Amino acid sequence: MQTQFKTLIYEEELDRIAGWVEEYPDLETGGDLFGFWTHSGAPVVQYVLGPGSGSRHNSTSFYQDRDHLIKAGEILRNKHGLQHIGEWHSHHQMGLAQPSGGDSNTVIRALQRYNFPRFLLCIANIRSNSGIMKKWNVNVGCFLYSSHQANHQAGAWVVLPGESPIRSNLKWRNELRGTNSRPSKNWTVDETTLEQEPLVITEPIEVSDKLWYTTQQGQSILKEIFDKSQEKFQKCEMSRTNEQRIYLTFECQGKYGNNVDRWRADFSEDFPKSSPTLKVNNEKPFTVQDWSGNYNRFEQIEDCIGRHYNQR
Repeated sequence: MQTQFKTLIYEEELDRIAGWVEEYPDLETGGDLFGFWTHSGAPVVQYVLGPGSGSRHNSTSFYQDRDHLIKAGEILRNKHGLQHIGEWHSHHQMGLAQPSGGDSNTVIRALQRYNFPRFLLCIANIRSNSGIMKKWNVNVGCFLYSSHQANHQAGAWVVLPGESPIRSNLKWRNELRGTNSRPSKNWTVDETTLEQEPLVITEPIEVSDKLWYTTQQGQSILKEIFDKSQEKFQKCEMSRTNEQRIYLTFECQGKYGNNVDRWRADFSEDFPKSSPTLKVNNEKPFTVQDWSGNYNRFEQIEDCIGRHYNQR
């Protein structure tokens, strides 16, 4: 499967995962992932939680200690602002490097139940070498699930050097005791690197006072359309062109529910007098039929999108 996203993690957090997996070479083990998401949607793992003392380890399943997870989650959220962004578990020596059907069903149900937009799942496998001195090797893969995509994405890792500052702080404060494994360097991952990101220095933008959205009425109309679009559509964002024209981008579920369409709505200089121009994916742009700029502007846009799907 093609690599489509990156997961950032500290080197010593992978050491912890490898250590836990080595403790259970013939049974599944696992835990949970805490961190945050970058502006581009990449998961950043700040703390890996291992199995609690009440966890259940079986040959084909792992069940986390619920009290252990709740306690750790409260500390990591309340004191460090971290989110529960995913979970990890091992398939020990089964050789199953991808999520199983049961794994995927469990994650999809969690997305629906808790209304999460995305969730990270990491799968670990362990193998021994053929030498006289038995040595383990733990491979860890990362997989991203999204509420608006039918299939998961396989990713690569950006391994940050050293120890997570969160774990360092917790050790200094003597918190979350008894949750650490004996670290192991016997791990391998599919590694990648971060792209160089330019530092952006913002400067004031001079906006003409003749533009429709600079008036009090225009701002009220724009806010209403944007707020309703965020409620109705996915990943709705507002942008402005170099010519100072406003446009929205958002995503809609396809007609048959197995694909996601990328939409764009451009607002002309004399909006709301003139209809916005709508475009889906790479298709030809079109305007709203029988447009009226006096009332129900968002509803007219929504109805136009509905007619587009019904006519397919």
